Amino acid sequence: MQTPTRRRFIEITPFACLALLTACSPQVEPQSAPMATTPAPSPAPAAAPAPLTTTMNLPMVEKGDAQAKTFGYVDDAIQADKVKLKNHVSGSACNNCVLYQGKAGDVVGGCPLFAGKNVAAKGWCTSWLKKA
Repeated sequence: MQTPTRRRFIEITPFACLALLTACSPQVEPQSAPMATTPAPSPAPAAAPAPLTTTMNLPMVEKGDAQAKTFGYVDDAIQADKVKLKNHVSGSACNNCVLYQGKAGDVVGGCPLFAGKNVAAKGWCTSWLKKA
């Protein structure tokens, strides 16, 4: 058995946090289509549904934010200081990170590290983990 060290703690913390986020995320169950043999009656017209809140409506993370500084966030991965930020991998960006919640082709998307704010798809931070 390994003796617990600070280095080991730092190595496993991102994975433990990711597992916790996954476990606490709401699970969406697919809805099955109703099995009807006769056509369903058309429903009465209803009021227009409320617009859905998307990640596009959220404010952007700014480089001056305390949390952005903590994670070394930049709006463009090309601007990342490769000397200071040793774990930067060429070609890495928010849009190919496991934490990025935007869809393919989105310019911005959510990230659980910056709750309530959007990150740029071409951005980068020190918590970047490659999507599988």
